[in-house]
Amino acid sequence: MYFRNFLLIIIVFFDILINGNCLKEYEKLEIKDNPSIKLKDLPDEFSLNAFKIIDEFIKKTGHLEYECAIYFDYLTGQILKCSMGNINEVSIVFRDGEFENNHVASIHNHPKSVFGPPSGKNFGIFLRDFEDYELIVASDELWILKAKCVSEKLMMEFNVASIELFKSALDQANMLYSDKKRVNEVCDMIYGAFLLKYINDKNINHIQLVKRSYDHDC
Repeated sequence: MYFRNFLLIIIVFFDILINGNCLKEYEKLEIKDNPSIKLKDLPDEFSLNAFKIIDEFIKKTGHLEYECAIYFDYLTGQILKCSMGNINEVSIVFRDGEFENNHVASIHNHPKSVFGPPSGKNFGIFLRDFEDYELIVASDELWILKAKCVSEKLMMEFNVASIELFKSALDQANMLYSDKKRVNEVCDMIYGAFLLKYINDKNINHIQLVKRSYDHDC
């Protein structure tokens, strides 16, 4: 028992150290003059402090060529955890009960070389009972996935559906254009529309996907 408690203390210590270093790295990111959203674009329960965190994140990461993520309390606006990733992935390890008594949302960016809408792996939120919202910063819009439930079945279903919807969107884009850049742009748009319809047409309580276009006056 003593060894187990000691090991847990070591794990918590290194987790706090790593998170602290990540937050320092995040704080050093330059705030660019990127277009952003307005407070009214967020769910009603998001506070002004949470909006400020999201607005700053968009302006810090909208131009990055790698993914970055933060977890925050959408009532207080407190940043809870941070992680830096690579061009197409960012991951965070959580401890049991780490976010108890918090109202948790996450936000991460998709670089311009990556498709903007949620991908299959983003539906991992359905396995995290502490996380209510997942926000994704794309090049032209913010995606907000509300998932106030835990369901491995839905996670698997949405994952498979996203793959099939993306394939269908890519096929349609390839039929319309031959230029690869244009194909990717159109595929991104079609896939996003497919995903919005697929998720929201199910009309499942506490589950919703919305897209908010940036306001270039922000």
